[in-house]
Amino acid sequence: MRNLIIGTAGHIDHGKTSLIKALTGIETDRLKEEKARGITIDLGFSFFESQSSGQIGVIDVPGHEKFLNNMLSGVVGMDMILLVVAADEGVMPQTVEHLNILELIGVKKGIIVMTKVDMVDDDMQMLVAEDIQDHINHTFLESADIVKVSSVTGKGIDSLKQKIDQVLKTIPARNEFYQARMPIDRVFTLKGIGTVVTGTVIEGSFEINDEICIYPDKIGYRIRNIQVHGQNTTKTVAGQRTAINIASAAKHELSRGQVIAKRDSLFSTKRLDVELIHLKDSHRIIKNGSRVHMFTGTAETLATVILFERAELMPGDSSYAQLRLEDPLAVKFGDKFIIRFYSPLETVGGGTILDPYPLRKKPMSKEQIFSCQQKSSSNKLTVLHAFIKEQREFVERDFLHKLFPWDMDTLTSSIGHLVKLEKVMLIEDNDKPYYIDKTNYNQLRDKLLDEIKKYHLANNLRPGINKETLYKNTQISASSGVFNKILNHMKTKGEIEQINEYVALFGFERILSGSQLKIYTSINALFSQDDGIVKKESIQELDRENALLDYMVYNKEVEVINNELVIQNNYLNTLTNKLKEYLDINNEMTAAEARDLFNTSRKKAIILLEYFDMKKITKREGDSRKLCNKILER
Repeated sequence: MRNLIIGTAGHIDHGKTSLIKALTGIETDRLKEEKARGITIDLGFSFFESQSSGQIGVIDVPGHEKFLNNMLSGVVGMDMILLVVAADEGVMPQTVEHLNILELIGVKKGIIVMTKVDMVDDDMQMLVAEDIQDHINHTFLESADIVKVSSVTGKGIDSLKQKIDQVLKTIPARNEFYQARMPIDRVFTLKGIGTVVTGTVIEGSFEINDEICIYPDKIGYRIRNIQVHGQNTTKTVAGQRTAINIASAAKHELSRGQVIAKRDSLFSTKRLDVELIHLKDSHRIIKNGSRVHMFTGTAETLATVILFERAELMPGDSSYAQLRLEDPLAVKFGDKFIIRFYSPLETVGGGTILDPYPLRKKPMSKEQIFSCQQKSSSNKLTVLHAFIKEQREFVERDFLHKLFPWDMDTLTSSIGHLVKLEKVMLIEDNDKPYYIDKTNYNQLRDKLLDEIKKYHLANNLRPGINKETLYKNTQISASSGVFNKILNHMKTKGEIEQINEYVALFGFERILSGSQLKIYTSINALFSQDDGIVKKESIQELDRENALLDYMVYNKEVEVINNELVIQNNYLNTLTNKLKEYLDINNEMTAAEARDLFNTSRKKAIILLEYFDMKKITKREGDSRKLCNKILER
């Protein structure tokens, strides 16, 4: 069974509400003011059984110009439209405006319904039919049938039901496996039940006890109960008009324009990259920096238009643009929107959201225009690649999942194709996949290699740049785990070497310059003087930058003891063996005895003994030292 939504559109007092009652038997005007004034003010909802498609939801929208904002909240999720034109008036201003809106939001199927045929003769009906045809040429309704009905006498209602059923068969079902979303169009409370919201589930599905968020506020709740067309159910799917009872929610916390979705499945954004279409019959010019009312889903906010391709957008033209919003919204790639000027109120255009969470962009940038062109492609791989490439460096799969309405399997499969085509590179860290455009990766690799090379030139005796320093200096926007994976990949490719925490270019050799060789010789001469144990500060007087000392430590020529003394490794081994031999025979040693054994000063002897304690060769007991293994044997 497919779940679909039919909506009405048309001028005020053309009989939309009466038509819905004739089709479904349900009066959709529910407000006292609507009944008193005889006009539809807010959205109305109904349903009927279709022979081919089961239970079909129906949304009735107001036709009065003053209530167009309410109409715009109702068109979200419509699969098919009934464009209503009264036979006694013909096409009117709101007929045209509604048709333009339906065209912009991407409705593809519909029927024109000529109402009130009982009030005019055949000649008038023919004139109105010709008027309608003139206005629907070059729109999605240009091949649609015109069905003539009277909601008063019932004439044509059965024929309309048959025609609706025929059109419904041609409409594909919405995807209930995509990420679940439902824009809220009503909020109310019921005694003994609590807060209830209604809307059309446009993608995915919800079940009782699902943990959800209300976006763009990101407030967490739980679904207590679900109704579809007044009947309790455990699950609601895409294409169904739904009422959801939200546990622990206060009415004032919720409002029309918010979106119910699964936790952590949407971004809240104040910028949108869009493809903007200016209506050809508009009398206004959209200028760079124009302020407009922007409508998407059931939400409305003020926005500033930043055109990418030109300074002004004339009627009938289109341009890529960025909408900078005054209030945050929660949307996905491919969502539709409408813009209206607000003084005076007039629908001037709309289009498609290309990027719901874009970077800030400058007008007239060829690179940005090309990126938007890629994002507006009908090829899913082209679109996805454009998003990954624009991020410059690594992007998480979960980040992409929030941008697109697709399910995770569809997203993963699509990125997998890009990896196979070698347009995108995959790196996994802690079971999380990260992706980067191949060209961007090559630039990132070159950036790392340049930084390592620069370090080698300034520090030719060091084994390489410390990993943490390299990470910090290059300011890579990736986790340290991903950074380590990049280095491992570069090592596998033979581009770098990694020795402990140091990173060097592959084949890098540390060679002493002439001036460094002189200092190196002078340092070694220090060890031949006195007791062969040199103070670190004495070496630093010769080696101001500490480069040669580090070089000698790395080459295991010397060791720094307690950051005070420097001793050649060969001599340190000799002293270690002397210490062990002495303690094997004498069992314990005082500082004075160590001074004599090592042929050095008392201060140096104590520093050496502390070093041997730290190395677990000796252990201090009172004023003496004993071998650790001798202590353990006792």
